[in-house]
Amino acid sequence: MKTPTDNLTLLLARYEGRQIDFKEEVSSTFYKLLSAFSNTAGGTIVLGVRDSDHAVTGIDLRNNAQKKLADSISSRLGIHPVIEIHEIDGKNVLIVTVEQSRTPVAYDGRYYTRVGDTTREMLPDELRGFFQESIEWDSVTGTFDLDEIDAASVRRFLALARAAGRLTAIDPDEPVEAVLRRLGLIRDGRMTNGAVVLFGTDPQRHFPNTVLRIGRFRRADIIIGDHEIRGNLFAQFEEAERIIKNYIGVRYDISEEAMRESFQRKEVWDYPLPAIREALLNALIHRDYFNNTVQTQVRIFDDHIRFHNPGRLPEGVTIEMILREHYSYLRNPRIADIFYRAGLVERYGSGIERILRAFRDAGAPAPTFSSTPLGFTIDMHTDALTDGALQEMGLGERQISAVHYLKEHGTITNSQYQDLAGVSATTALKELKALAELGILERRSPSKKKTHYVLAQGPVPDV
Repeated sequence: MKTPTDNLTLLLARYEGRQIDFKEEVSSTFYKLLSAFSNTAGGTIVLGVRDSDHAVTGIDLRNNAQKKLADSISSRLGIHPVIEIHEIDGKNVLIVTVEQSRTPVAYDGRYYTRVGDTTREMLPDELRGFFQESIEWDSVTGTFDLDEIDAASVRRFLALARAAGRLTAIDPDEPVEAVLRRLGLIRDGRMTNGAVVLFGTDPQRHFPNTVLRIGRFRRADIIIGDHEIRGNLFAQFEEAERIIKNYIGVRYDISEEAMRESFQRKEVWDYPLPAIREALLNALIHRDYFNNTVQTQVRIFDDHIRFHNPGRLPEGVTIEMILREHYSYLRNPRIADIFYRAGLVERYGSGIERILRAFRDAGAPAPTFSSTPLGFTIDMHTDALTDGALQEMGLGERQISAVHYLKEHGTITNSQYQDLAGVSATTALKELKALAELGILERRSPSKKKTHYVLAQGPVPDV
């Protein structure tokens, strides 16, 4: 088991970086560094250590110095870091750890940021964007009137929330104003942006760009259907789901197994409907409402759907992170809370997992996700590789099983194919090459030892 001294020794062995730095004494650079850590991803300062060679110089802790330092940080920066005392070679060292702040932290009227191992003052454009990301848009109050709220929408929400068992403390007959106040949508006697977009009769009167645009495209430059959905977010969600279902295909499974499960024919949509719902909710809940230049969009093509909203992932968060773990970043916490209470979303941070699970359950190719400065995008593709289509191509059971494996796992190697099919390396290579020649798989070779296959992105050629 590591002791505190062991942990300090590990810290001393590290180089300065984005989340760690060393200071010999308390000075203005120490406070600037705390501001920078707070405004980026958090970090740790080892105080009492020379930054040039990490030699321990120590900190004088007489006269209640630790408390005085904590009070100084609080008064100068308005934050409360964790301060730990460690002793090494008979000298005291302070480890000061600060978390990322939800609001901008200034020192002496200036805001600092961390770039690599460097602390620098924020540029004006950076500061403007940082304020937008740090302030919760749905909690901002405005000069709205109560008669702008659609009482029927509020009552429908209360019915949904009670049915979901997530809001039992509010009497459904309470006045609308009392309900909004209890939900945190009225602050200091003023209604919030969240109240208007969630329950307003005409939110676009105040926020013209809060529309949902759905287009049906034959090609990228040929649009055959265009819908601008207005109204509050609940109305947009319901209308968008209806329109999308009108544009995507559905077939009916009347197999013995399907009839045995439900005693009626089973609807099989081009895309899993639970995934469509989650993607819509993601776009409405997590969009960046500060962005007045880009609309939330759904583009429907013959073979894929693209959901895009101007709400890119926060700095430091990657697609890999949200695919690997339940990362929950609530850009609009009030909006997210209302949809959760209505039973339309599950626990925070699980939406992406639910989309992936819906595609796995349907045996369809996993969607792709991307985040750029323009926003967050989900691409869903139809499944051209059904068992029937694969059989018509002349594929055997082993190759069809490999396609199933790829749909679930995204990649397959020669050795994995051997284990799956129970064949030799030579046979595995031959059958994988045949799948690649048919245009079903693509061979990727970042190195000789890391050759693997993925599903091809383009259409499978006719055979």
